[in-house]
Amino acid sequence: MSHVLLVSTDIVGPLMAGPGIRALELAQVLAQHHTVSIAVPVGSDPPPCACQVLPYQLGQAGALTDALAHADLVIGQGMIFQRHPELLAAPQPLAIDLYDPEIIETLHRMALLDPTVAAHYMASYVALTEAQLRRGDFFFCATERQRDYWLGALSLLGRLTPARIAQGDLDLRSLIDLVPSGIAAAPPTQAAPVLRGRHPAIPPDALLLIWAGGLWDWFDPQLVVRAVAGLRKECPRLRLCLFAGARLNPDGPPLVTQNALALRTLAAEMGVLDQTVILLDTWVPYAERGSYLVEADIGVSAHLPGIETRFAFRTRLLDYLWARRPLLVSSGDSLGDQLCALGGGLSIAPGDLAGWMHAIRTLYQHAEQRGAMAAALDHVAHQYTWEHVAQPLLAFCDAPRRTSSSYAAPAEDRQHAYIRELETTLATKNEHIAHLETHLRRIENGRLMRMLNALRGAKRS
Repeated sequence: MSHVLLVSTDIVGPLMAGPGIRALELAQVLAQHHTVSIAVPVGSDPPPCACQVLPYQLGQAGALTDALAHADLVIGQGMIFQRHPELLAAPQPLAIDLYDPEIIETLHRMALLDPTVAAHYMASYVALTEAQLRRGDFFFCATERQRDYWLGALSLLGRLTPARIAQGDLDLRSLIDLVPSGIAAAPPTQAAPVLRGRHPAIPPDALLLIWAGGLWDWFDPQLVVRAVAGLRKECPRLRLCLFAGARLNPDGPPLVTQNALALRTLAAEMGVLDQTVILLDTWVPYAERGSYLVEADIGVSAHLPGIETRFAFRTRLLDYLWARRPLLVSSGDSLGDQLCALGGGLSIAPGDLAGWMHAIRTLYQHAEQRGAMAAALDHVAHQYTWEHVAQPLLAFCDAPRRTSSSYAAPAEDRQHAYIRELETTLATKNEHIAHLETHLRRIENGRLMRMLNALRGAKRS
């Protein structure tokens, strides 16, 4: 039995979001077979579980030292390795969660920044990713597309070796395997209504669409709102409810996306806010989300076209699978395409308003089709239970091993990398200095011109 340290970079508690949920659920599966400590940022309030809970101050040097001293292996994800690089320096075997390709996801946020600032941030993400891929002993991600992406990156760093093939690992699953997020083994139940007959705009006989998840920049909830607004006369019982509350943030105030603000404005302008379209203003507690899903007839998710979609794993679709609710989704992401191909829903091309209206109308009118989709989802749900999806990670915990020591960057390479980082930082500062100097010259030139004009005026007088 191993002593596993799983470090969450996100809040774990009643109002947790995807990363915190994933950390807690994986920890609970592993705790059935091993001793597990889950390190959670201060401010977390985890539910009772079989793990030892270790609060720590996110970003504080040495905050995880004691926890590391008692661990046989470590599991972490993403930005935790930037905030706590001691995890990469620790001697224990290290499993790294790559389910969220941060370079891909960050492209959307960075595109809104000044190009120089964006380049600096992207360079830091690339450096962090490289450090993880050099140091990790086992990696896990969510989809085969993601795995192909990460195999390409690992190959460039010399992590794919003939020795692995000689040992019989022809698919390299001992290096990187799939551990998507999962669902509970039993479908959700409900003790009392939370929407139907409780919200003034949702009657008991409503045909209810639910958007169960954040309104992040790469999603297109406006498209669904437009489709529902366009059908309000033809489908009078149709309602759309969206989870639109602010997300807890371990680094500061809760996060409200521009998408959420824009969506409220759009719904009001179209005359459907709090009538056909309902926005829930508070973050739905993790333990209560099942009650909302049970009341829904259809789960919806629409996204924009782009590279983020190709490598995404939409965990909100897992909630619809858990509740056996038919899906209406934009095409392009792995999980949505798979569930629709199995008969669990309908996919619509991104941006296709007419397609969305047709799909909603079809399921509104045909209850038997919705029932067949629910049955198809019930058939596949067992493949996504947390106990099932966690098996590759559990296998690593059963036999933890170091695999990265022979492939760490040589000291000379690390020196060159450090020099390149300094050169990049210096170049960025020089660009800012040049910009300021240009601005100052313009100011000085403006002053000079005013002085010359003043002198000319004095001569004329």
